[in-house]
Amino acid sequence: MAWRSSGTNNAEMVDKLTRFGVITSDHVERAFRRVDRKFFVPRGSESFAHSDQPLKEGNVHISAPHIYAAAMEALDLVPDSSLSFLNIGSGTGYISCIVAEIMGPKSLHYGAYEAL
Repeated sequence: MAWRSSGTNNAEMVDKLTRFGVITSDHVERAFRRVDRKFFVPRGSESFAHSDQPLKEGNVHISAPHIYAAAMEALDLVPDSSLSFLNIGSGTGYISCIVAEIMGPKSLHYGAYEAL
């Protein structure tokens, strides 16, 4: 049901990701609500920010929200932990910010991205 997870705003998008079972844990839902995708989409794509689709402009790519939600659930991140997270190919930083919201301020986050 991922293709039905689009919304007109961040809250509606997260509501649908949750309703269709893509987001299943409270801490992942909370992180998605706190990190609005509209701040991470390529310029000119703002009207598609809450659409459940990947967006790309040049070398900048942001995956569909359901992909990130499934990844966050599969990673089984520990909320408010002192663990570290390495994101190779961090791109726009969207997923790194979601991870930071889940893991909290005691954790370390590293992102590596090479713009070609």
